Parts: sequence; structure tokens; C-alpha cells
Amino acid sequence: MSLAEWVVTGGPILGALGVTTAAISIRNARKAGHEQKFRDLHESIRREAPDLRQRVLDDCPGHWRLPGTSLLAQPGWVPEAPYDLDEIELAWADRPGPAAPSKALPAAKLGRQGTYSSALREVAGLRDLFDGTVYRLLDARLDAGGKRMTFTESSYFEYLDTSEVLAFEAVSRKRSRRRADGRRTYRRRLADPFSFANRVVPLGINTLTLRVEGDRAGFFLLDRDARKVVNNSRMLSALPSGEFTPSDRTREALANDRDLWKNIMREYAEEFLGTEEAFGQGGRWIDYENESPYAELNQAKRSGKLKIKVLGFGIDPLPWKPELLTVCLIDADVFDSVFAAMVERNDEGLLLTGRNRQGLPFDADTVRLYGEDEGTSPDAAACLELAWRFRAQLGLAGRGED
Repeated sequence: MSLAEWVVTGGPILGALGVTTAAISIRNARKAGHEQKFRDLHESIRREAPDLRQRVLDDCPGHWRLPGTSLLAQPGWVPEAPYDLDEIELAWADRPGPAAPSKALPAAKLGRQGTYSSALREVAGLRDLFDGTVYRLLDARLDAGGKRMTFTESSYFEYLDTSEVLAFEAVSRKRSRRRADGRRTYRRRLADPFSFANRVVPLGINTLTLRVEGDRAGFFLLDRDARKVVNNSRMLSALPSGEFTPSDRTREALANDRDLWKNIMREYAEEFLGTEEAFGQGGRWIDYENESPYAELNQAKRSGKLKIKVLGFGIDPLPWKPELLTVCLIDADVFDSVFAAMVERNDEGLLLTGRNRQGLPFDADTVRLYGEDEGTSPDAAACLELAWRFRAQLGLAGRGED
């Protein structure tokens, strides 16, 4: 075959291969660019959460807001006085179909990463995220007419894909200098933060722990590690706090752990003592009556040396996530015994424990210092503000007042 014949027969094939290779290179480059943009935006959520939250709040109707906090609430969600956690009745509903994933993510052009949860794992590198079972909140009535919450079964990734993704949409809108709830946004389509039927939301339970000794009380916070958590990363949170979930994969646990106090006790074990996290990955049913520290906490609660009260209920305006705000008052001798082996750091971050691990002073100056700091999560700030507001009803009047 002559050179001319080779060019005639083979040249176009090589040329097509060259074009195909170039197209693939361009497509890969674009994909890499989109993935880098996603990582940049996700990192911006961590850095800019206070500003993003304030932008969303500024766009909300005034009657949605809970005065004195950065949360949204309906009338009656903050009581006139704290009440016992046990007053909340829990109901169970057959599991509805999954909520539709949001349309916020496809705008990021991540190809096969069609959901926020998959993009967080595969693009942002949060490979430790686990799709555990959560108790999905369907309805909450917390007012003078009754205190009742209805739940069903769902998964953590469904929450990420239908609720937490609102934060990603908000930062994307900020970059383009547009309203977070503009036309054709996912937030506008959902419309109502107080309706839980159109998205998956687990209940966040935030407990402000107060170690009480004589005329002094001290509280504890967690400096959350951005590499370990998605919601409110790089912020100070109440200690303990976590999602309402069963402790392991078994169907027995799904029914047995449907209890707010049991969930709080598990968070105490995990966050104060560093025990292996029990949020759906385990395979062993917890014996809450006989295992430590659950047995000791239960005994203290029955004896009155530990009191767990509800301060209020609200919605984090950024991901529209419901948060139960509680306070746990523990007598010093019980606290020091149960948490003698308190860790300095747990799987989610660094514990702020104050002098001699007796807590940060529960006084006007310290409460204001942390409650008004933009680095404090809105739920933790609300717990501090409400606990201070209700200090007389909690038996803490006179401690460190102006």
C-alpha cells in the first residue's frame, strides 16, 4: 500500500480517534472542574454557615422566627416554663414512600453523582458517612393542647438528599448573588419549613448539660471537627447532641430505642466517655437497665439527682431541620462519678469542659459570650438563651447574675 493509499484509508480513522480522545479529555477536564466547584462550595458551607443562615433568615417572614434565637418556630413551641421530657408522647406511623430528592444538585453538573449524599462521599471525600436508619419526624405538636411527635422509619442519606442539600443550594445561590428562596429553587418548591411530609427530617436532640454543685453550675460544649460531621461543622454544639436513631441494625432495636431519653443516654456514652458510636452500625442490643453508664443515669433520674427538661423546639433555617432543645441538670456527685473517665476528644470533636472539668460557668457573662458568638450553632445558642431565661424555674436563680 502506498503512502497515499494509507492516508486515504487510515487517515480518517486516526483523525476520528484523535477527535474522540480530545473530546474525552475535554469532558474529563470539565468533570474535574465541576467536582472542584462542588468541593469548593461544600467547604464554603462550613466556613460561611453563620452568614448563609442569616441570609436565609432575612428572607423568612417575621412570624416564622423564634425571637432571641436564629431558629424558626411556631406558636407554642417554646413553653412558658420547661417541662419534663417524659411528657412528650411518641407515636409511630407506617413508613411512607421516600421523599423525592431535590433538584438542587443537578445544577452542579456532577454527572453520575445524582444525589447529594453520593457527591459528599465520592467528590467531597466524606467516605465515613453511613446510611443508617433514622426516626423520620412526620408531625410535631408541642403546645398547651398536647405534646406528641409522630415518627416513621427512614435513612440518613434520604435526609441528606432531601433536606441537608438546602444548605448546598443556599451557598450556590449566594455565589450567584441570588436569593436563597428564589423562583424555581428547591427551597421555594418545599415552601413550608414546618411541614415535614415533603422531605425526610430526623429529629436533632440537643442537650445542654449542667453540672450543679451548691450555688454553681457549669455547662459543656463540643467543638465539632469539620472532617467528621456534615451539619454545623466547625461550630460549637451542645454536649451531648445527635440524631434520634436506633442503636443498631436489628428490628428489635428499631422498636426498643424509640425513646428520647435512651437516645440522650447513648449520646452521653458516646460524647462524654468515647464509647463506640451506636447510631445504627452495631449489631448488639443495648441493655439500658444494667449496662454502664445507662444504669447509673437511669438511677439518678429516678432519684431526682438528674433532671431532664424540654426548653423548646425549633427549625434550623439553613437545612430546615427540626431540633429539640433540652437541658439536663446533674448533681455534681453523680456527674463526677458517671463521667470520671470523661475524654478530652471524641469522634466528633474537642470537648470544652472548663476548669477542672466542672464545666464553663453558667453565669450571665459566659452564657452571653458563647450564646452570641457566631461560631456557636443556633441550637446550642438557643439552649443557652432559653436555659438562662428559665433559670428560676430550673432552680438556678442567683447564679452569676448581673
